[in-house]
Amino acid sequence: MNPYAAERLTQERTTRFRAEAAQRRPAAGAGRTIRHLTGWALIQIGLALVTSSARRQHRTASPELP
Repeated sequence: MNPYAAERLTQERTTRFRAEAAQRRPAAGAGRTIRHLTGWALIQIGLALVTSSARRQHRTASPELP
């Protein structure tokens, strides 16, 4: 394949892929909403882990206390 034909094919494919990607792109607010929900989910998981860890430490420490 000559360089001109390869370059033209590459440009056609790039244009087609960009057009398809533009159609699949979510709305502007959707990305922020997903990020926002994911952030809050991670915060809640972290708090649950810290809380359950504190409860377990307290139970194991209680028999040792006078």
